[in-house]
Amino acid sequence: MHETGKRSLLYLFCLLAIVFSSVLAACGSTNSGNGKGPITITVAYQQFGPPPYPEETWWKSVQVQLAKSDPNITLKLLPVVADEGSYYTKLDLMMRSASTTPDIVREDSFLVSSDVAAGYLAPLDKYLNSWPEYKQQWFPSMQKITTFNGSNYGVMDGTDVRGIWYNKDIFRKAGLPTTWQPNNWNDILSAARTIKARVPGVIPMNLYSGVPMDEASSMQGFEMLLYGTKDTLYNYNTKKWVTSSPGMADALNFVKQVYNPSDLLGPTNDIALSTAAGNTIPQQLLPKDKLGIDIDGSWISFNWLSTGTAPWPQWQSTMGLAKMPTEYGDGAKYVTMSGGWAYSITARSQHQDQAFEVLKAAFSKDNLGTYDVQAAQIATRQDTAQLPAYANQPNSTFFTNLVSFTQFRPGFVAYPKISVQIDTAMQHVMSGQSPSDAMNAFSQSVSGIVGAGNAEQH
Repeated sequence: MHETGKRSLLYLFCLLAIVFSSVLAACGSTNSGNGKGPITITVAYQQFGPPPYPEETWWKSVQVQLAKSDPNITLKLLPVVADEGSYYTKLDLMMRSASTTPDIVREDSFLVSSDVAAGYLAPLDKYLNSWPEYKQQWFPSMQKITTFNGSNYGVMDGTDVRGIWYNKDIFRKAGLPTTWQPNNWNDILSAARTIKARVPGVIPMNLYSGVPMDEASSMQGFEMLLYGTKDTLYNYNTKKWVTSSPGMADALNFVKQVYNPSDLLGPTNDIALSTAAGNTIPQQLLPKDKLGIDIDGSWISFNWLSTGTAPWPQWQSTMGLAKMPTEYGDGAKYVTMSGGWAYSITARSQHQDQAFEVLKAAFSKDNLGTYDVQAAQIATRQDTAQLPAYANQPNSTFFTNLVSFTQFRPGFVAYPKISVQIDTAMQHVMSGQSPSDAMNAFSQSVSGIVGAGNAEQH
């Protein structure tokens, strides 16, 4: 063979070898099961507000631990600096492609179902079934909250619950007991009317309601009421949405009594129908003794710490807590609702096995307990509630005990649209529409969203 031909053939062999090696290398880099060689696991989470950032602190600690325990795994942190809505959008864009998807993402539990339906998240059942700590330690309700169509898609890092905050000084002025636990809805309304009659210049109670407060109205308002009746928003037996029921009518009637213009117990519309109500209530009205009763979340006291947005040194002696009773004090007697966030593994991750090992390390008792304290979260893992740093937080025992009987929003793709219709029905009642008319309009709207065959009336 001519020398030039030999060189050309040799060049071709070398080129093929390089290409073949590259292919092998590429395959090796996407192999999620061999556990050999350095692998980078990327974790994406939301970062907002002023530092310190609990998520960053948590994951940097895990990063240091993994560097010692498993040097083959490199943890890359990807904080997404954005408000909540923008975070969802950016995360969805990243998860659409294998070239941009993180391996692990922080998911709002209320959006897990829609991200599963979009094909973004991987089922975790095979991993969770081989991890005894999960079944033993996570509250059953916290295992259910990330389940969709029979499979689990996330591990909850923290949750929240809701109860009734009340101002003891205002109760004292009204002649009401400062150790107060209402036994039914009527007890709440009765206390509010007593405050209205005896303590001028004070808003008797707050129940979030209407479109501007979005999910706070649906969850802290309507669903805290509805799930205290014999009815629910979704029938898991028939797999249908409940679009009208006696419980729904009673919940809307409660809203009407709070916001009846002729006997107003709640905030005026300039407060209630404002997107800032979630800040106005805990940062202004409660610390200034302007609100008697507030059906609200476990997290609001963090506004009042020395490091909070509205420091209030007297809050622990001033504010009391009560469980939300069911409508008539029967059944479970009390009700609460939980949301919270989870970490999931993305469907397009090329290293799902290693990603789960990272999750296990991050969600150890001590790591998760430390995070829950720093992030002001209610424990999802039962044994973290026993850690001294967690147990010593104000009201931690009260709120953690509520997790055992908590309810949560139906984890289906249609829920966010239905939530808007809940807010609309509440606002119609606030403006004078009858509960029955508001419920009928809600029923028609929801049937249009999910289809008549997926809706039922009780």
